[in-house]
Amino acid sequence: MIKTLLIAPYQGLAETAKKVDSPEDIDLDVTIANLEEGVKVAKLAEQQGYELIISRGGTATMIQDEVSIPVVHIDITGYDMLRVFTLIRGIKKGVALVGYANISQGAATICNILEFDVKMITIKSRTEVRGHLEELKHQGFAVVIGDVITVEVAEQVGLRGVLITSGKEAVTDAFEEGIRVYNFFRRVNSQFYYFQETFNSMPFPVILLNENAEVIEKNLKYEQENQCHEILDSPVISKVIKRVLENETNQWTEVEGENTVYELQGFLVSKSEGIIGITVHSSQVKSDNRAVRLIGAPVHVPIIGESDEAKRLRNSIQQFVSADEMLCIIGEPGTGKYTVAQELHFEKFGQGSPMVVLEGGHLTSEDNVQEKLAAIKYGTVIIKDVEALSAKMQDTIKNLLRNIPDTMQVIVLANESLDQLVQNSAYDEELYQKISDHVIHLSPLRERKEDIGAFVDYFLAEFHAENGFETIGMKQDAIEYLLQFEWLGNLTQLKKVIRELSRMTTANFIELFHVKELMSKYKQMLTSNDKKLSLNGTLEEIEQQVIRLVLEEEGNNQSKAAKRLNINRSTLWRKLKQ
Repeated sequence: MIKTLLIAPYQGLAETAKKVDSPEDIDLDVTIANLEEGVKVAKLAEQQGYELIISRGGTATMIQDEVSIPVVHIDITGYDMLRVFTLIRGIKKGVALVGYANISQGAATICNILEFDVKMITIKSRTEVRGHLEELKHQGFAVVIGDVITVEVAEQVGLRGVLITSGKEAVTDAFEEGIRVYNFFRRVNSQFYYFQETFNSMPFPVILLNENAEVIEKNLKYEQENQCHEILDSPVISKVIKRVLENETNQWTEVEGENTVYELQGFLVSKSEGIIGITVHSSQVKSDNRAVRLIGAPVHVPIIGESDEAKRLRNSIQQFVSADEMLCIIGEPGTGKYTVAQELHFEKFGQGSPMVVLEGGHLTSEDNVQEKLAAIKYGTVIIKDVEALSAKMQDTIKNLLRNIPDTMQVIVLANESLDQLVQNSAYDEELYQKISDHVIHLSPLRERKEDIGAFVDYFLAEFHAENGFETIGMKQDAIEYLLQFEWLGNLTQLKKVIRELSRMTTANFIELFHVKELMSKYKQMLTSNDKKLSLNGTLEEIEQQVIRLVLEEEGNNQSKAAKRLNINRSTLWRKLKQ
């Protein structure tokens, strides 16, 4: 038996590998890691006695230069290319493929046969990817197909990336190749050293890491605060290292430990030696109701659809990118307010600056918002559920808005119209005036149903890459059946339904009967704009109806539901258990 580790650069490949019957000669384990993180996993696997590594693309190429055990590449087959072209079949123009010759040559043949209009770009090194994608964006391309590195860079430059996934056929071939191949390569390992005296006196924890996330040095404060050591167990660290070295700029992020959330800043120490520093700025106890979150490297999330609403949103984003005014985005829960805010941030700042998300319903004076923002000079502050701010926190937010630097963008998200907000006598008039000057209204999904088909394709492509789901499309009559529903939960509800449908079948396409079977369970809930309570039953039964309805409307968020019902969470939990 060959002790084998398959290192999948993305989640879907791992799921596919688990579904393939490996040969009797292969004792298989599967893990998920990409590029530098994959190298780290591979080196550890060699120490643990693994005899063979199977991986894909750039990850496999990097691994084979670092270990002395055989590394087998999972090739991309014609079946894989057909699958990805099917996933984007509805996009008629503005599509390019960027990849190594083993991808682009075969893809070109398939495109010629099937008459797909796809621009082909062949690369020899992953360092070429960013330049090609920036030029494609300048030329008006919207979608780029490629390997994991191509999709990652596409998100960074503002293009929609579609991953070429490997199917069961390619994994089976790799198993057979692994049995035949036993060629050893030279192992490369570099160690770095740096003087710790330069930062040992710093009053906050600091560590120096090499590009493999190995500790070079750590200061005294880091040694003293024992809980900080769990930071290194997070996969986020490898991503921060990569972004700092590639962009040569400071990078912010959060890392979740077992009981603590850490706010980190990564900075460049030595480009030539691949050394970066990590500073732990603050930490807080982990909670389900966290009031302040730091998003270190927000990615490009496209505004999906070709409806008038989708086009208006894209135009509005471009208009507000060049403006410095505070912006308020209003829409029902699930309409994509946070997505629009994230895209505004990306277009304005890219991935070089963080987003700070304030949860209006959970903010208290103990969160020290002003202090936490003091170290951040560029980025976006997103205030969610602004209508849920307590009177005390309204004063805090007003003070924050008075003192926030011009280099920071402020975006407010509201679930109800500002007119309704100001009618609330408890809401501060000055705060209302500050957030009401520049507004984007998001329409509910029931008013832009022509985009449902585009969202179905987008969600299925996402599930295919993340979970290895076999489903790659939905038949047109099934999509048309979805249009008859009102989608009170908007895009959040649609995504949940599509996920359930993709789990219901192992076929390539979701059929009409699949949709009818699932939607029959939701039909009464989805087709009525006016949810009416039945007054039949006891007072306790009617109370249960009210609680369940409010909970559903608040997206199963118990804190928000309890606030609307004017009871505490423990009382709500107890009533739900009755």
